[in-house]
Amino acid sequence: MVHPSAASECESGCNWIVAHTYATDVAPGVHYVNRTLERGSLSESVHLIEIDPKNRYVALEPVSSLGKVVRLETVGRLLEETERRGRRVVAGVNGDFFSYIGVPSGLQIADGEIITSPAVTKVLLAVMADGTVRLEEQVAMQAALHDDEGPVFHVDMVNRTRTRNHTAHAFAYTWRFGDSTRTPDGGVEAVIAAARPGEAVKLVPGHPWEGIVASVAEASNTPIDGTSLVLSATGAKAEELKRRLAPGRAVRLTIGYGKGIQAAKQVLSGSSTLGLALLRAGQVPEALFDPAVRLNGDRHPRTMAATKNGKLYLLLVDGRQPGFSSGITLAEGAQMLQQLGMEHAINLDGGGSTTCYVRLPGDAQASLTNRPSDGYEREVGNALAIVSTAPSSELEALVIQPEKPQRVLAGSSITFTAKGHDRYYNAVPVSLEALEWSLTGSIGTITPSGRFTAGMDSAEGAVLACNGGIACSKMIQVTYLLHKLVIEPGTSVVEPGGTLQFQAKGYDEDGEEIALSLDRLVWTATAGACSADGVLLAPFEAAQGMVTAAWGGVQAEAVVHIGKPHLIIADFESLGKLAASSVNAVPDSVTLARAARPSPVRFGTFSGKLTYDFTHTSGGSRAVVELLNDAGGPGREIEGEPYRFGLWVYGDGGGHWLRVRISDATGHERYLNFTEAGGLDWTGWKYVHADIPKQTLFPLRVHHISLSEPDDANKTAGVLYLDDFRAEYVQLNEDVEGPVFTGMTPEPGGVVCGLCPLISVTAFDAGSGVEPSSVRLWVDGEARPHQFDSVTGVIAYRLEHELDEGEHRVVIEAADREGNPAVPAAAWSFTVTSQTTA
Repeated sequence: MVHPSAASECESGCNWIVAHTYATDVAPGVHYVNRTLERGSLSESVHLIEIDPKNRYVALEPVSSLGKVVRLETVGRLLEETERRGRRVVAGVNGDFFSYIGVPSGLQIADGEIITSPAVTKVLLAVMADGTVRLEEQVAMQAALHDDEGPVFHVDMVNRTRTRNHTAHAFAYTWRFGDSTRTPDGGVEAVIAAARPGEAVKLVPGHPWEGIVASVAEASNTPIDGTSLVLSATGAKAEELKRRLAPGRAVRLTIGYGKGIQAAKQVLSGSSTLGLALLRAGQVPEALFDPAVRLNGDRHPRTMAATKNGKLYLLLVDGRQPGFSSGITLAEGAQMLQQLGMEHAINLDGGGSTTCYVRLPGDAQASLTNRPSDGYEREVGNALAIVSTAPSSELEALVIQPEKPQRVLAGSSITFTAKGHDRYYNAVPVSLEALEWSLTGSIGTITPSGRFTAGMDSAEGAVLACNGGIACSKMIQVTYLLHKLVIEPGTSVVEPGGTLQFQAKGYDEDGEEIALSLDRLVWTATAGACSADGVLLAPFEAAQGMVTAAWGGVQAEAVVHIGKPHLIIADFESLGKLAASSVNAVPDSVTLARAARPSPVRFGTFSGKLTYDFTHTSGGSRAVVELLNDAGGPGREIEGEPYRFGLWVYGDGGGHWLRVRISDATGHERYLNFTEAGGLDWTGWKYVHADIPKQTLFPLRVHHISLSEPDDANKTAGVLYLDDFRAEYVQLNEDVEGPVFTGMTPEPGGVVCGLCPLISVTAFDAGSGVEPSSVRLWVDGEARPHQFDSVTGVIAYRLEHELDEGEHRVVIEAADREGNPAVPAAAWSFTVTSQTTA
């Protein structure tokens, strides 16, 4: 199958086919739709929350952990915090981009109070005092400190992280930033108490805050209490702070915002590199189609906000999960919204942060309705909670559960239950004993407790539930035919002698799920034994085998490894029990820090950023990541008997030597190679491993990861990103290598006669296969459209315009369906000459 590039598809309209739709009212003024969209090889899971802010029962609330900007938290836990404050949450999504310590990138206002503010916010969503919603761009803060002599200076930011790079700035801090300013030395900090003793500090746009100076000193990390504000200044502003302010002096802080945002009651932003406008007056900005902007071609999960006819729409698209949802480009997201008739739209934080919670009918709390790309909820800086203030009332309707399966495999059993809700969709408890169950049609039998057993013949009918005078029904089709079976997990590791419950799902020809009982399938195992309902009993020795589930001629297989699962030694989500050190490097140049996206991150929220500088040194140089034990001492003991260590490394092409230092049970220390000397020569993510010699005496202790350079001719500076350092005990044949390129055309270094040559290369991936949406092609640094044939692996581009005579360079990138990039990319040069010249 031939796949056009994302850019050419978007320019032709981004037409999607709707494969599945689920829609429901969530609360008065709140509606939810989940659709599966398909186009060629792409499948997208899309979530749309429609909110009418004019509805008297609807409230929109930006929320952050503990009402502060002190740490990251999952959307689910932020919504739980909101519930504990007495608010009834009916939906919620992730919000702004954020720093690793939990500070959102842009402006956040909650109930009229400034929680955090930069100097300028790129894009934002504002809820005004009358409940209307606005989307704005490039909103600037105007803030100034005044004393009785007049203005002292402009304040640059509120509750933001001050670093040593801020050389002439002034920051205002309130208790919303935490217990202290967390500032480095090199500044002057003034503690200012509220003018009314004991009054909590609350910064409100357009309302001057008044205080009395308590102290002024050269200081850092000054404590903050709830009744004081701290000003932290550097450079000329620090000097002015010392000159103008003294204990006992009265001051006031004024803060305002342009574009009418000063009157906003709630504000949530998107203020990082990807904080962009997606629609302006219904039109997609041309900049989103610019192939020269690398981010425009990236396909990721997205969270977007849009407005139409006074309503707010939150559109979320899952991604990075080929076969389920690949994700979309910015332009595709903008066009989706445009096709829905939206007027204005902005992009919020996406990727692994994309999270959607919805309270489904009959549920008391909102639940996760999307599939975050990390496989779990990522901790984020803030979220937008949709709250309902509708009162509780009596039972209005029943909802039969499970809701989704409408087709059942013959002879299978399902236990049905029912939930209830009132006229406002608030949950109403339903006594299961009070439910009366019945069937229509010859579809099987059902017990008084709702246990349904399908008949052995194909039939159609309904399940009915009744509670007093309120009833509901669910159509059921009994079938004997399965088109496809899927076993989960598809690959697993089971401890010797352990057990594992397998699950199976059946599907019809249209991909619709068919409910089935596990004991209706025939289960077999080549390693260990499998029960009639899919429970594997593993053997007591290491082995590898298959588990098979079958129904007639349809079957599915899963790979099972008997042994110890991989052990994550360091995932770099935290730097606890890790430290950086160096040998013969530029002083203070070797550091280890957490890095969040858009910096390279392979898994989760953070990677480890190892910075080093070996320049102008002589002799062996090393940058080291020390692994500490629970007592803080060197070396960490590793349980069991791993056969190798593995590490994801985002290389910088520096050509250095990457190793891990271990000691065995006798205390003998040695280095194991992740690369050979000079072997860290790639740029981008690559999985490397270090084999443990077979005669090693266990247990092992890991001391450090070492980046070394013994050659004085290659003393460079650079940055590596590290992720998921682990011990491996069983060979799982995981797909950790990206595609390989062959057959570059024109030939590298060759001469081409003719000014419009065909450019092509073949990409092959032995594991999961090449992901079509990952393919990118540049000629002389300019992104170009291409065709990718998934059968042959050929990536091709026929030049639309003549090339100038001379040398030209091609770069082609691709990744597989597991997200592994091709390392190296296909990069080569050729020379063009006209036919007449030849």
